[in-house]
Amino acid sequence: MPRYPPWEEKGRTLRRWIERCDQPCCPYPLSTFAVTNDPQPQDYSVAHETAWLDSTWDTWIYPIDLPVELNKIEIENRQGPPVGWEGRTGRGVMFLDWIRRSKRSSAPHISEFTKAAYEMDFPLESLKYVFVTDISETDTVQCIRNEVYKSEGLSYESYPFSEQGIWDTRSREFDALLGTRMGKTVAAFVLCAWGQGTKRIARIVTFYDGEYLQRLNMRFDIEDI
Repeated sequence: MPRYPPWEEKGRTLRRWIERCDQPCCPYPLSTFAVTNDPQPQDYSVAHETAWLDSTWDTWIYPIDLPVELNKIEIENRQGPPVGWEGRTGRGVMFLDWIRRSKRSSAPHISEFTKAAYEMDFPLESLKYVFVTDISETDTVQCIRNEVYKSEGLSYESYPFSEQGIWDTRSREFDALLGTRMGKTVAAFVLCAWGQGTKRIARIVTFYDGEYLQRLNMRFDIEDI
């Protein structure tokens, strides 16, 4: 019986699609969507500039072999229901800082924008870590704070909150986190970038940062199968 319904069942399905090329009914095909900042695409405005990583991050969260000089990328549609992607990329790492896609939009999905943003500067094969930062999306926060952390005895009720969680694949907690809105976004990215049975999400790390340790973040570690 699932410990974290409905997230656990959703995450288990996503994990199986990612890890097994024979798992049927995967709704996330390989994507060919691409954008550039020069020349600018007709349907989207693209901003691309240099940014630097916050020096307060611990090396166990942000491995020392990853770059601190990053590319800040912003993509927005020029017309129609709003679609936006803001993040940072460096060789081996990508940050999803802000994403939005109207349900009425016929534009590519956020997972496809994520792939296109990384490929502006780096080959997909080089990517090892995906960070989702400053998460306030209700479904994801509720799962992490009210269900997974509570079940594992990690209290978030008194700030500053310094607990970190490391969740390895095939655990119930991993599947639950993968089944959240933010987990699904990264899972869909893996599938539209590499297809089924090629790469996997090996672990998910949850942690807080900010002046009062109030900002929730997630790290997804990507490996070959």
